[in-house]
Amino acid sequence: MRLLRRLVPVLAAASLLAVTPAGAPSAQAGTDPVAVAAYDLGDQAFTDPADWAGGTSELRAVIHYPRAASGPLPVVMLLHGQQLACHSADENDWDSWPCPDGVRPYPSYRGYDYLGRALAADGFVVVSLSASGLNHHMGVAPQRGRLINRHLDMLRRLTTTGGGPLAGRVTDLTSGKPVNLRGRLDLTRVGTMGHSVGGEGVMYQAADGNRGELPAGVRIRGVVSLASPGPSGFYDTRVTGVPIAVVSAGCWGLGGEEYAEGAGVHGFRLRVTKGNHNFYNTEWTTGPGPVDGDDTDCPAETGRPTAAQQQALAVTYLRAFYGYALNGDRSGLPVLTGARPFPGVTTEAVRF
Repeated sequence: MRLLRRLVPVLAAASLLAVTPAGAPSAQAGTDPVAVAAYDLGDQAFTDPADWAGGTSELRAVIHYPRAASGPLPVVMLLHGQQLACHSADENDWDSWPCPDGVRPYPSYRGYDYLGRALAADGFVVVSLSASGLNHHMGVAPQRGRLINRHLDMLRRLTTTGGGPLAGRVTDLTSGKPVNLRGRLDLTRVGTMGHSVGGEGVMYQAADGNRGELPAGVRIRGVVSLASPGPSGFYDTRVTGVPIAVVSAGCWGLGGEEYAEGAGVHGFRLRVTKGNHNFYNTEWTTGPGPVDGDDTDCPAETGRPTAAQQQALAVTYLRAFYGYALNGDRSGLPVLTGARPFPGVTTEAVRF
């Protein structure tokens, strides 16, 4: 993603679960054990006037959750990174937000549907956030962290009282009917994942010095940085209160590994030695923009993982991490420590 680096400072043999490719139905309506819902409050519903004057972004998300599960479930929030705001190969469509008539926002947030489905099958409610407007306005870590917090606050009000901005706005994507999430979310067990520059966003949001920005009643229990360029150095991103996991892409950059440094920081690091950046997001893998596709810095390297292998690795690793961090499940530790390798993918794993 060479253009992206100039723009910002900046399934699957390995899977433990058979994951349906993004966008493909795995069962007839109503029989799929994983339900998919969404909400959309509009392209200009989010602002952060504290230090982002004039910037607007959307409040839009897709939710994967276990259809039959009862009681409050742990929640995983997914945040994509910098990308074109509008889904078009025509550069004339890239210079405005909202997007021009007839051009839809880039669906970066749907690039993790494969993760949402797999984690939901494990009993998590997975919320993937859209941040295309934020990308257009070049929002940085504080805006990304506060975008997550805005969604968490709306979800908190919805699950505790049934009210707030999301009341009646969460709909099933198969039936189109409203979904009742009251009492379904345990926001004292929240995990986050930030891909690319989204990694700095989730680290900012969970940082020791920024806990006061979290909505009341929300507790972050584990944080994942996925193929991130690493901290910009302008913001507090030091997380010591909960475990973190850092996944780096060796053929793209190792900057995110800096999150694993510092006194009190603990968790796991996985270096995919020949991995790239885009393959973790299925939308970025296919295009249409100039920063999409195989963005590796070592195209001639032999033995590089395919997109399907990297996505399977992400499924396996994140299932293990969130099971450990949110549920206290230690059965995935061999995956996190490297004792159980990923078939066909060269990695280096450490626990710190």
